[in-house]
Amino acid sequence: MSGNQVQASIAMTSATPRTFPSSITRSGLYLFAFTLPISHVPAQLGIALAFAGWLLEGLVNKHWQVRRHFFFIPLTVYLAWNVVAAALSPRALHSLGAVVDNEWPVIMMLMLFWTVRDTRMLIRIVQTFLVSSAVAMLYALWQVWGGVELSRGLALTPMGTGYYRAVGFYGFYLTFAGFAMSVFFLSLAFVSELGGKERWRYGVGALLSFLAVVGTFARSIWLSFGAAIPLFAFMKSRRLGIIVTVVLVAFVATGILLVPTLYDRALSIVDVSQNETRLNLWTSALSMAKDHPVVGVGQDNWDYFFAQYRVEGGYYDTIVHPHNDYLTALVSGGVVGLACFVALWGITLVVGVQTARRSPDPYLRAIALGATFSIFGFLIGSFFQNYYGTFVNCLGWWFMVGLVFTAFRFSSPPSGKVQ
Repeated sequence: MSGNQVQASIAMTSATPRTFPSSITRSGLYLFAFTLPISHVPAQLGIALAFAGWLLEGLVNKHWQVRRHFFFIPLTVYLAWNVVAAALSPRALHSLGAVVDNEWPVIMMLMLFWTVRDTRMLIRIVQTFLVSSAVAMLYALWQVWGGVELSRGLALTPMGTGYYRAVGFYGFYLTFAGFAMSVFFLSLAFVSELGGKERWRYGVGALLSFLAVVGTFARSIWLSFGAAIPLFAFMKSRRLGIIVTVVLVAFVATGILLVPTLYDRALSIVDVSQNETRLNLWTSALSMAKDHPVVGVGQDNWDYFFAQYRVEGGYYDTIVHPHNDYLTALVSGGVVGLACFVALWGITLVVGVQTARRSPDPYLRAIALGATFSIFGFLIGSFFQNYYGTFVNCLGWWFMVGLVFTAFRFSSPPSGKVQ
């Protein structure tokens, strides 16, 4: 570790003696990081343990680990506004339950930001996550040719001759693609910020996760890669940005020429006839939002109102959600809900970039940079898919937010007593 600020932060947090409740919290965080790449069930148990330890630390030891940040203002408004929208909706209890079910993963971010004791612990949590993720990436790459998801006995979707759509341990390709994207950007950031042999260990993870994303044939995450990877390189230097962009274009072109299935999937991105459902869903969502512009219709009431806004004669192969996280936020919470939703991620991106640029510690820079680009990738993909509204991806999304703000905390000058 390096940097006076980091050492000061470690000294400040280490001054608080380790207690049994804090050990419960620490175990919960590690359990979450280790199991999220494999199953969301033990990952949820990890969050519950972390929260229980935090609560006991406050109740028993009178040590309430609470920290403040401007980010919590739009977060509070966003949550409160969605509660109001749900309460005013025609299915109030149903919608209020949906708010709790959809938004509770924010606890993971709070547990990281409030309870992680020092930089070493933060790094170990991330390393635990990446080691477990490497297993998931290898499994996904095997699936591309093996064609079976072994834990469920699930036959995978054929993608041309000899290829299958990878789903990892998640059972659904889009969910896994979003997760693999986060693994890629975290690994890539460590490659970018570290030196020597250590960087190459992370390089293996970056390569595996990149290929795993390709193997999902998930167009929305492909588009995220197309936007985020060049931007990542340009943040380092203009020359590197140009080189990476050229290499990425060459890789895509080669893949399209050699693998017909990749060509078909890439072409489908711009083929209107293959996106009719998504376009009709967006039209329905905008019409619904136009009639409910202030507080929306409440979370999880899309199906209740959908029949009124179905495009007449329009084709839909699914109607479960608008296939766009921004339109989902607009429909559920109106203009205010959407504004707060966008503000949350705008603040997160700013904090992440500032931390990546200013931190004296390369590990903290890597964590902030990787998590920031993971969120940026989600934000790009969210124009075309329901990532925030997918439970496992929402867990990962808030995990990344927690990494950003925890890295920021240890990169900032000590502020004295915890608030």
